[in-house]
Amino acid sequence: MDISLKARAGYLFKRATAFRPSRVWGFARQISREQGRWAVPVFVDMLWSAAFRDTAYIDYYEADFALLNRRERATFMTSLLQHHLANALNDREVAKTLEDKIRFNRAFESFLGREWLALEETDAAGLREFAQRHPVIIAKVPVSREGKGVFRYDTAEVEDWDAFRSELVEKGQILIEQPIVQHPYLSSYCAGTVNTTRITTYFDGERVHPLVMVQKFGRGAVSDQFTWGGFFTMLDDDGHSVGPGHTGKHKSRYVEHPDSHMSIVDFAVPLWDQVLDLVDRAARQIPAVPYVGWDVAVGPDGPVLIEGNWTPGLYETRVSATGIREGSRPRHERAMGSALRR
Repeated sequence: MDISLKARAGYLFKRATAFRPSRVWGFARQISREQGRWAVPVFVDMLWSAAFRDTAYIDYYEADFALLNRRERATFMTSLLQHHLANALNDREVAKTLEDKIRFNRAFESFLGREWLALEETDAAGLREFAQRHPVIIAKVPVSREGKGVFRYDTAEVEDWDAFRSELVEKGQILIEQPIVQHPYLSSYCAGTVNTTRITTYFDGERVHPLVMVQKFGRGAVSDQFTWGGFFTMLDDDGHSVGPGHTGKHKSRYVEHPDSHMSIVDFAVPLWDQVLDLVDRAARQIPAVPYVGWDVAVGPDGPVLIEGNWTPGLYETRVSATGIREGSRPRHERAMGSALRR
């Protein structure tokens, strides 16, 4: 998988301007503590990998590169590779449909399986009527990432609806949605959070290729993202866990869910064939953006679409958690073929 000189030059310039030796040394020391490696060689290797192997420091840490040889490292996607593909393959203007959650909801209305409204088009009376049907609401900032713009409100105590609407608008939380009811099996892992499935796909114009499949688990917060305490496990082609879960952000290994004690290594996504069918149909809706990371929630009767990410998000295995020493890059290369040379 080749990266254009322009993309690589831009990456190196960004790394050079943001370079802080203390930050890299901090990663090296953390790796030293967690993996039993000498910090100085790790520090040097991180610098070399950033300069010549398209690997950001955080990628080096999160993918356990200190435990992998050069051949094994070459099987992993990195942030630079993924951003290069997203920018080379996806029409940036069309991708705004995915970037803005309100535009996304309009474009993928038939895939959502839930009621929603935009506060810019709804007065306080409309919000109150919505809340009467759905007393607990999900409020979202339309353009946000990693679950940082998602909030949950119980409206039972709201008395001044004009003030409540104004508060939401002031906070930028102008997308209001009906909460998703998840499948009982998923609820048994964590009932307080919708535990979502992330599937990264590539549409070659004829076939939709699932490239990376991940199950995320929450800890009771409004989102299952790691910023809210969540973690994930990689999935195989049949929707089964390939091993323990991990966060990717620190040394972690979840053989079972820490709260419910449900097995992570035995997990299998319910209604998996329907999940694959959903993302297949969704991917064909937006052919100008062929490389997408879809977030899916599986309900009692079938899956629904939450959002699509035109930069799919970097999810890879960690050898320290799973023992698996191969990443998803070969799968990308097999599916994308000549498209990689763009």
